[in-house]
Amino acid sequence: MESNLSHSSEPQVAVIIVSFNSRDDVLECLAALEDDIASELVEVIVVDNGSNDDSPAAIASQFPAVKLIALQENLGFASACNVGIQNSCAPSILLLNPDTKVRPGAIASLHEALAAHPDWGIVGPRMVDQHGHSYCAARTLPTVWRLITETLTLYRLFPHSALFNSYLYGDVNLDNLDRVEQIEGSALMISQRARAQVGNLDSRFFIYFEEVDWCKRVADAGFEIHVVKDAEVMHRRSTTMSKFFIFSRQARAQSAMNYFLKHHGKFGLFKLRAAMSAALLIRALLLFPLVATGRQRHRTKIAATFAEWREFTRGIHA
Repeated sequence: MESNLSHSSEPQVAVIIVSFNSRDDVLECLAALEDDIASELVEVIVVDNGSNDDSPAAIASQFPAVKLIALQENLGFASACNVGIQNSCAPSILLLNPDTKVRPGAIASLHEALAAHPDWGIVGPRMVDQHGHSYCAARTLPTVWRLITETLTLYRLFPHSALFNSYLYGDVNLDNLDRVEQIEGSALMISQRARAQVGNLDSRFFIYFEEVDWCKRVADAGFEIHVVKDAEVMHRRSTTMSKFFIFSRQARAQSAMNYFLKHHGKFGLFKLRAAMSAALLIRALLLFPLVATGRQRHRTKIAATFAEWREFTRGIHA
């Protein structure tokens, strides 16, 4: 099939990459997009979130055709994406993490899917990790129970259970995923029609749940969300404890509470805080024996668990 990208000389897809101190990752990501960068039909925009690792200079030097927006401070993922979107010219927007590599033809396949199905608002590719293994990058929308099963890692004990792993579609064969409730923000394309109705990302989400909120708003507006199986993106998933791990868990807790307040009201937020506070205490008790091993990664996990617990007990920051 001839790509719909070839039917116009104007940019049809804007690839928005938000980078924060990820110099090597973003350079590899852009190298994989070399053919797309050279195309007049795809514009690639990197929004640097106040990095101090010389990322902007390296990008400007090695990829002069990329539109680079260097922010002076870290505005968070959602706000930085919105800066990129506001500086784009293309109707379709692809959010892309810097630790990804887009396979040839993937952007065209995603765009074709949106063009062929006007009732589709968001699409995502088939995702593989750095070892080439497929993983589920689609999720159902979060409920209190689903977040509990994730917190207590019940989904690992019962990976194919509809009760304990419905959040990651554990009861559905990965190859059969088609229409879903949300797409992972590491590689997500939204149509012009959907964005015109629901607007851009909600900047209240510093990091995490911004794409969940977007997917819910798109679905509430009457659009469908799908996985496009013939588009593939590699995502280098973290295999070690990040130096930002504790902060990321705190930020995720705040975003989860903001999401539940926005979509489920004050009572929904109350239920989430009570349930997650209890679940995190149980998680801490289960992790505590690991401290005896003396391994830093185990101490970091417990510290992050208590940090997340404190966020849920304190509530949303003013």
